Amino acid sequence: MIASSAPTVVGALAVRARRKIRAHFFVLHAVTAEEAVPFVPQRRIEQTQFDRMLRAGIVREAGKGRYWFDIVAWQKHQDRTRMILVPIVIAVCVLVAGLITLLY
Repeated sequence: MIASSAPTVVGALAVRARRKIRAHFFVLHAVTAEEAVPFVPQRRIEQTQFDRMLRAGIVREAGKGRYWFDIVAWQKHQDRTRMILVPIVIAVCVLVAGLITLLY
């Protein structure tokens, strides 16, 4: 049996909340200011992630509680995340491969 750690669970919940928020705007095709729609987070984790997306400029307010999803800002955020994570993952893989080779 594999025990889940709290950070892993919280991370998974955050990813799920961001996916749900993104889906809300995509389903309603709210990807421009003219197509903005209301959004009310249903859970605390959704509120937290929604606030983060607002601060990052991924979700933008069009006024009067209406929001839209900025696809360009989201793609730039994804690219920045990849630029940070890919070298880290490569370094960890090389380190693990080196340890396996040493211990073999």
